[in-house]
Amino acid sequence: MFGKRGAQAVTASIQKSDVQMPDQLTEKVHFLQMNQTDLDRLKQIEPLLTQHLEAITERHYHMLHKYSHLMQIIETHTTVDRLAISFRHYLQSLPNAKLDDAYVAGRKKIGEVHSKIGLAPEWYTGSYLRVYEYLIPSIVSTYSKRPQELSSILLALVKIITLDSQIVLQSYQEDNDYKVIDRLGEVLELVIQIDKFKHVLDTLEDTTEEAGNVGSAAEQLSESVQKVAQSAVSVAESASTTIEQATMGKDIIQESLTSFLSMADEFQEMQTKTSQLMTSITEVSQVVQVIRNIADQTNLLALNASIEAARANEHGRGFAIVADEVRKLAEQTKQSVQSITATINNVQNEAVQVKETATRMSDHFNDKVHQTRDAIGILGDIVQNIETVGHSTGHIAALAQEQSAATDDISMRISQVLTNMEQVSSHVSNVGKNVYDVGVGINSLHKLSITQTSHFKTKHYFRIVKTDHLLWKWWLYNFMLGYHHIDEKELVDHHQCRLGIWYDEALNNPSVSTLPSFKQLEAPHRQFHETVRRIYHLVKQGKLEEAEATFDTLEDISQRILNVLDQLAKEVS
Repeated sequence: MFGKRGAQAVTASIQKSDVQMPDQLTEKVHFLQMNQTDLDRLKQIEPLLTQHLEAITERHYHMLHKYSHLMQIIETHTTVDRLAISFRHYLQSLPNAKLDDAYVAGRKKIGEVHSKIGLAPEWYTGSYLRVYEYLIPSIVSTYSKRPQELSSILLALVKIITLDSQIVLQSYQEDNDYKVIDRLGEVLELVIQIDKFKHVLDTLEDTTEEAGNVGSAAEQLSESVQKVAQSAVSVAESASTTIEQATMGKDIIQESLTSFLSMADEFQEMQTKTSQLMTSITEVSQVVQVIRNIADQTNLLALNASIEAARANEHGRGFAIVADEVRKLAEQTKQSVQSITATINNVQNEAVQVKETATRMSDHFNDKVHQTRDAIGILGDIVQNIETVGHSTGHIAALAQEQSAATDDISMRISQVLTNMEQVSSHVSNVGKNVYDVGVGINSLHKLSITQTSHFKTKHYFRIVKTDHLLWKWWLYNFMLGYHHIDEKELVDHHQCRLGIWYDEALNNPSVSTLPSFKQLEAPHRQFHETVRRIYHLVKQGKLEEAEATFDTLEDISQRILNVLDQLAKEVS
């Protein structure tokens, strides 16, 4: 154990380092009490390091092969040969370490790579033991007779390796912290993207209204269908009656047709008898003509007899009387024949007219019979069609009754839909509030992670600024929904938000402020905050439709800012 005097003998007083170095190393180097002498001492181990370089490297990767998960990491991202080259290069840089920006960047790169591939810090720090295993025995053996120098060289080696570990682990931690912040930012942005609840609620409201209209229409339809069903039933009943009447009409017409056919036959028979009558009249006319001829001859004979009787004087008086009577009889016969002839002529004329009329009526009856036969056929078709219509009407009536029941069911279901829509609207509103609460919780964790991280690279800061910008828009959206409360004093201008603070500081950094994208950032950023304030006041005034329309403009402005930030991040990188 060392006493107070022994401890003071080997421990120098705390001094300011005399090494020229970047500001970011000042605290670390001072804490380690590293000075230029330590850097000079490191040069003394260069020959020893060169001597054991391959042995250290070989042992290091021989040990790595013992751990499958470490080899899996290596094989996923690189090769052992490539890593061996990098490892040798790092070991060779230790004796000639220059604490400048390049030195810091190289060590930080190691931390970033280890974080990227998922190599835990304990395996990195454990790797330094391979250096100690070879160099410490070699240094002790070489400087064993100069204990003070031995102690200084060993202490310098420990300091440089400790400084490297600090820089690497800080970079590793910063990268890991950023990963946490980045993941939280991604989750938060995913939550932020769930910003369609207002649209969904508005759509549900419109849909509910439309469903109500459909419900009313369905009720009216149900009433109409019921009327149609009743009418269809009436029509079906009327169709049944019509079928019966049509069938009866068909039978009556069938009977009439039979009568027509009988009358036609009778007229045909009458036409035959009329023809026979005409023949008989002709024969009678001939007989009358014979009688007339006889009467004429008798009259002539009587005249001759009278003449002869007159010649015979008294002897012929009796014969004259007979001849006179015969002449009178002949005259009467002649007159009767003329009368008979006139009568026969009249009868003959009437018979001709009767025959012509009978012929015309027979032809007419024949035509009507054909028409009636056609009519009975058509009527049969009509009756059949009426029967078909009757069956169809009955079917329609049944369908209409079913449809009436279906429309009643539709009305009932639409009523249920309206109830469900109201429930869905309530659920969506609750989900929106829950999403908002989740976003608030994630944002709190995100902010906590940011405050616990002391330093961010510029590219990391861009990521945080981007998320922060999106949050402004999301808070405002939830304010419009009624989930989030905003005091007017929280509506900072474009200089007071995180992006604005960074922008104003970057104005003094020529490497950033001269970039093309940087110059495009201020105008939309200022416009964004002005639009946020305008929407806030519109909501407060109850002008929600105007606020929603203005919010669409805010979306466009926000997208312009995000595009500029993405481009700026590329230019900075």
